[in-house]
Amino acid sequence: MKQDENDILKTMFSRMPEEKLSPAFQTDMMERIRKEALLVAKRRQILQVLLLIGASISMIGLAIATFVYLKIPQMSSEWFRTYDWQIPRNFPNISIPHSYLIFGFLVVILLFADYLFRQVYYKRHGG
Repeated sequence: MKQDENDILKTMFSRMPEEKLSPAFQTDMMERIRKEALLVAKRRQILQVLLLIGASISMIGLAIATFVYLKIPQMSSEWFRTYDWQIPRNFPNISIPHSYLIFGFLVVILLFADYLFRQVYYKRHGG
């Protein structure tokens, strides 16, 4: 049975006319490979950014959970005023976990900015 199928396929392929490849075949194929490589690089880049954001958020969450678990007392802006610093009177009272949220958000923004600046640097200088 398998031999019959092989014979049928051989005869079918032998009847097909031999076609020449187009002159631009190699160029077209290289262009397709280049586009596919760019897509793979873009996916890898997006994954790196998502992993960076996820790691940052998890570290911030762990820090906040630690402070909540340890029941660290709140520190208000009144505590800062006891040292006679020049803090405006409308300075809001911010608890420690809220301040860490703010700092964590700033860390994520700075990490993302660093990532973007490195991408620009590598495009200009290669690497």
